[in-house]
Amino acid sequence: MEIGRIFSIQRKAAVYAFAFLALCPLLAAQKLPSIEVFGGYSYLRFETTKFGFSDKSDLNGWNGGISLPDLYQGFGVAADVSGHYTRELAEYNFLIGPQYSFEWKGARLYGHGLFGKARTRLREPGSTQLEPSDLHRAIALGGGLDFPVSPRFSVRVVQADYLITSAFGSTQKNVRLSTGLIFRFGKR
Repeated sequence: MEIGRIFSIQRKAAVYAFAFLALCPLLAAQKLPSIEVFGGYSYLRFETTKFGFSDKSDLNGWNGGISLPDLYQGFGVAADVSGHYTRELAEYNFLIGPQYSFEWKGARLYGHGLFGKARTRLREPGSTQLEPSDLHRAIALGGGLDFPVSPRFSVRVVQADYLITSAFGSTQKNVRLSTGLIFRFGKR
């Protein structure tokens, strides 16, 4: 019963994401504020001692996002999705929230407060076909530094977030670092 509900949630999320991505080029053609699409590598230092692990876990993965960085005088909105993995654990984050950015000596600095959900999945190879997982709240407080390469492309040197999750009924305080490329379309 639980598995059917999970697949239903994932199908709905995929449909909404596809619809949003399909509309982005149309919105950009209407001379709306610029839209930035980010993708890249991500590292997560995850507090797993509360799950019975001997130490914190180092997870590697990906981070992606879409933002409207300048809706009003530097204030905008950002949506962020990430996935991090080890052999024993997988962590997915789905976040959205306000962002403030400003230009300084050719670079762009920004800060954000993102709120949403996270899914933590404990992997136990060989013991069962079902993996224990938990959908819970997530909060990311952080920011980053972007350097423009051209009018349409930038490099995200670093995005650093203090990620608070509550998997399996206990609170984890984690650090997430990301880097990658940004594609910008729409007016600047």
